[in-house]
Amino acid sequence: MLTRLWRPATPRRPETAAELFGQADRLRRAGRHADAAQLVARGLDVDPASITGHLLAAYLHVARRTVEPAKEEFRWVLAREASHPRALLGLARLALEEGDMDAGREALVRALRAYPEFPEAQALLDGLATHRSTPGPVTRPRLDRLRLPAAARALLVCDRAGAVIAARPDGAADGGGRIARAVALAATVLRRAGLGALRRAIIADAGDACFLRADAVLTLALVLPRTTHITQGLLEVNRLWAAAQHELAIAKDEAVEAPAPVSTRRVS
Repeated sequence: MLTRLWRPATPRRPETAAELFGQADRLRRAGRHADAAQLVARGLDVDPASITGHLLAAYLHVARRTVEPAKEEFRWVLAREASHPRALLGLARLALEEGDMDAGREALVRALRAYPEFPEAQALLDGLATHRSTPGPVTRPRLDRLRLPAAARALLVCDRAGAVIAARPDGAADGGGRIARAVALAATVLRRAGLGALRRAIIADAGDACFLRADAVLTLALVLPRTTHITQGLLEVNRLWAAAQHELAIAKDEAVEAPAPVSTRRVS
C-alpha cells in the first residue's frame, strides 16, 4: 500500500514590512549590506512611510560610505520625528567625521535634551570636550623611514592633538583628522563603559581594512586590502608601531641633546 508523502502546496503569505526590516537588520549586523539593502527596499515598497525602514537605509548608506544619501535618510526621519535619538546620533557622527564640530555638538545636545539617559550621545559629547582640550603636538620623529608592506594602501600617524605627523602617500593626510576624531570618540566610549583605553582597532569598509594602534601620544593607522588576513594585518601594524616608537625615542633624544642657541644680544 502506497502512502501519500506529499501535501498540496499552500500559498505563502506576503511578508510584512516589519518582518522584512527585521531580516534586513540581522543581515546588516552580519555585514551582509547588499542583501540587507534589498530587503529594506522591499520593505519600503510595502510601507514607504516607515521610520524604521528609512533609519535602516541610513545605516546601510553609512556602512557603504555614501554620506549624502545617509544624511537625507536621517533628515527624512527627523522631519517626521524631530527628536528621534538614533537619527540625531547618526547625523552627529557624520558631522564629526567631516570636521563640523558645531553641527555634531548641536545634534548631540538635541538628542540629550529629549533623552537625557542616552549614553552613546553623552560619550560623543564628552569626546568633543576631550578633543578640544588635548595638548599640542609631540616632537616629530622621522617616520618617513618606516618600511611599509607591499600591499599597503596608506599609512597615517597622528599625534595626540590629531595633527598628521606622517602620511604615505601624501594625499592620505586628508584623512588624518577624521581618523583622529574617530579614535578620540571611540576612546571616550570605551572609558565610559569601563573597558579601559583604546589600544587596537580594525575598521573595515567595502574595499579596505584599517588596522589601528594607539596610545596617549600616537595613533598609527595602516590601510590594507579588505582581503588581508587579520593575523597578517596585526603583525604588520605591530611591526610599524614598534618602528614608530623607536623613531619617536630617537627624536626625543635629539631634541634633548641639541645645544641651546647662544644669545647675541649685547648686555650693557
